[in-house]
Amino acid sequence: MLTTQTANIGSLRLAAKLGFTEVERFQAWDTEQWFGVWSAVTPSG
Repeated sequence: MLTTQTANIGSLRLAAKLGFTEVERFQAWDTEQWFGVWSAVTPSG
């Protein structure tokens, strides 16, 4: 799981590169937050 502020574009780009997918956005600490999850890609055989 990963949470970061939506304003943190660098973190959002890194999360995408690492394979995280957005689950939801929510308000916390007076700003919009991004919540994502990572799942391992299994090779098809």
